[in-house]
Amino acid sequence: MSSAAEASPQTGPTQTIKELFEEKRWAQVVEEARTATAQDAETHYYHGVALAQLGRWDEARTVFLAGQRLQPDDERFPIELGGIAFKQKHFAEAASWLRRGMRLNPSDAYAADFLATIYFLQGNLDAALQYWNRIAKPQVENIRVEAGLRVDRVLLDRAFTFAPAGPLLLSDLLTTRARVRGLGIFPTLNFRLDAKEDGKFDAAFTAVERNGFGGSKWEALLSTFRGIGYQTIYPGYFNLARSAINFESLVRWDAQKRRLVSSLSGPLRRDPRRRYRIGLDLRDENWTSGAQLRSLLRDSAQSSSAEMP
Repeated sequence: MSSAAEASPQTGPTQTIKELFEEKRWAQVVEEARTATAQDAETHYYHGVALAQLGRWDEARTVFLAGQRLQPDDERFPIELGGIAFKQKHFAEAASWLRRGMRLNPSDAYAADFLATIYFLQGNLDAALQYWNRIAKPQVENIRVEAGLRVDRVLLDRAFTFAPAGPLLLSDLLTTRARVRGLGIFPTLNFRLDAKEDGKFDAAFTAVERNGFGGSKWEALLSTFRGIGYQTIYPGYFNLARSAINFESLVRWDAQKRRLVSSLSGPLRRDPRRRYRIGLDLRDENWTSGAQLRSLLRDSAQSSSAEMP
């Protein structure tokens, strides 16, 4: 029989439960905690953890809630409640409890890692990085770019502010995302992390890319003539020479609203941090002012009244 079971009468119930807890004798911890006369916060913590280890989630939750009421400033209770909610697949509730635990102890590395993992599993990479970065995670081992992109890889690499064999910081992801969007050739883009067995990650970049007049004849026609019903067309050419140099224009031949707009843009000296734009905007438009419109409506109403028998 262990020393915990042979505890002398002078040993307090909480000390006995603690010794059983350290020996991971979960069933005995539960039994001792149930019969203990002193139900303090520490006893509730050991009791709740033992119940959780036995997979008795609902009972563990009840015990942890009682312990939190006794010791509301103890971060262990909301963190354990977050773990219970996670096991029951209540991810939003788990995140809420863990955020509460982090407010009580912002330096708790376990809670930061746990909360980041929940956000990662929910597909919220920005929120995951916010907490992972507190503990120098996640470590990126490789960066993968979707095969088939036509943009010059050197130019694209210059837009990335994070590198392999280092941590991915939220600030670097936001900067990279802005620079890649600034190239003007990716209407849809996505960064994701792929977990590896060693706890590190590969960063992957996927995107829909604009090239030339469009990916197909029909895409080019639709893009150019989407405003044909309004006597307007939008000729454009993207990613010239694979260098994210884009030509965009608008041609409108409405007799009252003729307009020609064109622009040429690209990375300045092949640097994604800076982009030039040269534009032209010519107009020959006749617009009716508010006063003129009211006058026309008034004249029309008077004319209609005069024609009535």
